[in-house]
Amino acid sequence: MQKQNFRVTPRAQCAETKFNILLLESDTDYALSIKQIIEASLPVAVTISPSVEAAKQLLSRNPNQFFISITSVLNVDSLAFEKLDLLGEFNLPVIAIVNHYEDEMRDQLINRRVIDYVVKGNTLDNRYICDLITRVYKNCAIKVLVVDDSKVSRFIIARELALQQFQVHNASNGLEALEILKQNPDIKLVLVDNQMPTMDGYTFTAEVRKIHDNDELIIIGISGSSDPRIAVKFLKAGANDFIAKPFSYEMLLCRITQNLDMLDAVNLAKELSHTDFLSGLYNRRYFFEYGNKLLESHLQSLNTPNNTPSEHNEIAPLTVMMMDIDFFKKVNDNYGHDVGDEVIKNFAGLLKTHFANDLVARIGGEEFAVVSQSALHGHNFDHIDAFRLAVANQTMQVKSHSIRFTYSICVTRAVGKNLDEMIARADKNLYNAKNSGRNQVLGDV
Repeated sequence: MQKQNFRVTPRAQCAETKFNILLLESDTDYALSIKQIIEASLPVAVTISPSVEAAKQLLSRNPNQFFISITSVLNVDSLAFEKLDLLGEFNLPVIAIVNHYEDEMRDQLINRRVIDYVVKGNTLDNRYICDLITRVYKNCAIKVLVVDDSKVSRFIIARELALQQFQVHNASNGLEALEILKQNPDIKLVLVDNQMPTMDGYTFTAEVRKIHDNDELIIIGISGSSDPRIAVKFLKAGANDFIAKPFSYEMLLCRITQNLDMLDAVNLAKELSHTDFLSGLYNRRYFFEYGNKLLESHLQSLNTPNNTPSEHNEIAPLTVMMMDIDFFKKVNDNYGHDVGDEVIKNFAGLLKTHFANDLVARIGGEEFAVVSQSALHGHNFDHIDAFRLAVANQTMQVKSHSIRFTYSICVTRAVGKNLDEMIARADKNLYNAKNSGRNQVLGDV
């Protein structure tokens, strides 16, 4: 139940939007071409080093400056190995550019921390390099679990995954793996062997699918058996994919990348379906869908029969807020709808910052809503009113216009049987706020 001790620790740049790449290449024109293509495609900075000696000096001054490196390995010779050995000395992952594919070249590259290689002159090589950089960058944040009773097999697979910058965990059987998943619910990828003691791969896969759907967690089955039915059994148990042993490093890499790219696409589709395009906040549909789940969970906590009075009092209130930008129609009429859109985006950004841990949504036009479980609203509305003042005191600069705006907000903590009932109560308070001067917080408990 421990991580492999050879796990590659993700570099600091993994947490940043922009990171640095070292390009060790003596062909100046070719290096500039690659640099321009990569920097035009990705938020990265590419530093060209023309020689091994220059690269050594650069890395010695700041060994943690670079996230990944690229170099050409055109022949199996001492100069090529010198470049790879230098980059390996500084624990820097390498993308190699080769003249052609051959087994001897491949074996030498994989033995020297080369995460992948591309063939020079291929029309898709630059695109592949950019995609690979992006994938490895994403891998830094991804936890992977390797489940196999063979120590040798676990070691080899985990070593190759660590080379791809994954955070690797390992287990010797399905029961142990389930416990690791409980401790690390953010694991995104599992590679599991079939034949294991205590709990086999099929049973483990079926148990995991009771908790994690196949669009939340990828499971790839593995087996060295020649029985073609094993792949079918894994897939029927809920696996996303299957790989037969023995497999090459490239095969493992391609299958993992394809599955993770698919998971990214599914998550992006989910995010787009939940998000309001203009404001970037959650949309009305997701607000009511998830908000009702929060309310249901809150009601269950309140109705737990074993709760003591003190425990009942410690349960944070569920606070529902309805917000409406005051006189928003005048903004559109006076400045145009494009300026009105900027006001919407500005207000949404302030909401996300001030209510960072809450469910925040744009539910229509200039109307916004928040569901909060924060204890900050348990006794008064000071935190909410501080937000109102921050909005009222700011001046927006849009084009040549200086714009100030206010908003009215209504609050309720009177728990209803569903979110619609609480929204209706807050809406009534909002109507009263509009009729009594606007730019204020009104609420009930």
